[in-house]
Amino acid sequence: MKINKRECRKYADPGFTFKKNDGLLLIENINHIVRTAIKNISGKRVLILYFYERERAADNAAPEYILFQCRDDYITLQKFEDGTEKWLSASLENLGEHYAYFHKTCAFYRKKDDERVTRFCKRSYTDSFTALDSLQKYIMQTRLKERIKKRERKIIERMQSVPPVPRALKGWIHREILPHYIYYIYKRSKKPMQGYCTACRHDILVSGVKHCGKGKCPRCGKSVTFKANGRTKRIFDRITVQVLERINETELLLRIFKITNKIRDCRDPKLYTWENARFFIRWDETGSANISPYYYSYNRGMFTKWHEGERPHFPKYQYNYECDVCGYLYCDNINNALAGTPWQYSQLEQFHRIDGEPLEVIPYIRAYNRYPAIEYLVKFGLFKLVSQIVYRYDCPKVINKDGKNLRETLGIGPEDLPLLQKINVNAYEFLLYNELKNQGVRLDEQFFTWCRQRDISSNENLLIALKYSTPGKLMRYIDEKFELLKNWINRHGVCRYKEPNNILSDYKDYLLMGVKLGYDFTDSFVLFPKNLPEAHDLASILIDVKKKEIYNKQIQEAYKGLLEQYRFTKNGLTLIPPKTAKEIVVEGHFLHHCVNSYVERVAEGKCVILFIRETSDIEKPFYTLEIHNGQIVQIQGKHHCKPTPKVKKFLELWKNKKLLPAYRAEAA
Repeated sequence: MKINKRECRKYADPGFTFKKNDGLLLIENINHIVRTAIKNISGKRVLILYFYERERAADNAAPEYILFQCRDDYITLQKFEDGTEKWLSASLENLGEHYAYFHKTCAFYRKKDDERVTRFCKRSYTDSFTALDSLQKYIMQTRLKERIKKRERKIIERMQSVPPVPRALKGWIHREILPHYIYYIYKRSKKPMQGYCTACRHDILVSGVKHCGKGKCPRCGKSVTFKANGRTKRIFDRITVQVLERINETELLLRIFKITNKIRDCRDPKLYTWENARFFIRWDETGSANISPYYYSYNRGMFTKWHEGERPHFPKYQYNYECDVCGYLYCDNINNALAGTPWQYSQLEQFHRIDGEPLEVIPYIRAYNRYPAIEYLVKFGLFKLVSQIVYRYDCPKVINKDGKNLRETLGIGPEDLPLLQKINVNAYEFLLYNELKNQGVRLDEQFFTWCRQRDISSNENLLIALKYSTPGKLMRYIDEKFELLKNWINRHGVCRYKEPNNILSDYKDYLLMGVKLGYDFTDSFVLFPKNLPEAHDLASILIDVKKKEIYNKQIQEAYKGLLEQYRFTKNGLTLIPPKTAKEIVVEGHFLHHCVNSYVERVAEGKCVILFIRETSDIEKPFYTLEIHNGQIVQIQGKHHCKPTPKVKKFLELWKNKKLLPAYRAEAA
């Protein structure tokens, strides 16, 4: 029960007086003189301490502080010289200007005042201030416990709905998840060696095996690692397992278990299992998943070790096993857990069983809420496409969340599905497939396999090249030129074509410049130049600079917006957009590459060209960057040299700070 402040005011001025010749008033080390009284206030026995300023006490001034102390509460009334008052909840040691030293500059007026405080506090201290401080700390600790109890009571009530752990979980972990070993007694002879399998826990005979080699147990057929006795001192395996359970028809519980397996004696492994996190997943009225995370604290908590929120993690970008929520999914109960809930048809189990590798369940559930069509994609076997939609925040938009069928959802027909299933298409390949289909280009499995093997990452390069060539001819031409030019060093000592992507990029530029120059691409000799670098550079020279001046106005209009959106300075480098068409032309001439052919596309907004400059010499060209659809298409230095480690690090910082946020804002 709290102290009644209104009743306490009646005892704020007791009318105590001091003798002017009292020796206590002359001690300079004392700031306050204390007098006491015990009163019955609102049915409670209250100890009252009056703190008088020593210098004003002789003038019979009112006390500066009046401390009202009960057995379970305390409060202080402070009076100012202008007559105003203020209630304080601070303890004794925190009163006054000098915190934690206030009571050390106080003295009791009489011994009776000192003894009264000691008797009231009932503490085994000879010093009454220490006894009073001990009582107040006890009250503060009691208040803290009550606050913690109130907060943790909600968590305890929340945890009452948690069902028991599946009985088969531990056996499933041993059979399906933990790595298995065969320990064998090594012998030089070719005779079978005595061994022990940790999977089936039986003695077996093995032959022709090597220490740390991979194989299968001849008895149970499990994949195992062979370990020679005497060469293996200790094995320590640790994994994460997720168990999904149903609370009710609109709420799920995801439980994170940590498992460690310590093997010193192969016949007596030490398997430890503990639960370290829980995620309550509730379907709210808006149709989205509302996640309430809890984590288990091993050294904090009075009534429960469970705490609301995600586990604290420092440093943020360093791996922490306890914070890792990516793990193997226990599938034996998943159909029953999801039955009757909004996630009943999410195909989570089928998605996990693709490779049986660890995954995060929460992003999948959230993605399913946004894109229910994920159900059909998993059924169709488009697992790479689903994986990118679920786990890549920068994944391009490839599906219509409101689609009712295959054509509305993906924009394809049943005739397209067999090829997409066969290649297990990802998001970027799917976009390429749709765009090439609209161009009338017929694709097959060989083309996509070729792109993956050569790491062809730019859809734009392929789209432009396939306007004038068939996939088969393009693949043969790029492969042929790469074999000829992969070790070619230009006169500036730069290897210009380190990857097939570089060949394709220059070929695309050659085609775009050739269109402006009126090249006849119906002639295969013109379409597939024998000497690509020479043809590319010649076309760049032939582009008339004067024609590009008409785009100055458009580029200047876009300059301010691009400057605000992409400008970035860090580590001595600065990234800026061009102001005029002439700047782009000068950039290409100074760095000896073909960016001057991009003026028209930049002016029309089809691509964005940016300049990387050294901050100390901002006017001098250094590196040129092209971005398209939120991706870096290419970066070229002088004579097509590749970026230095310093420039790569700068670009990575810029991409995270500027490019990705800008792309997500545009996509939204």
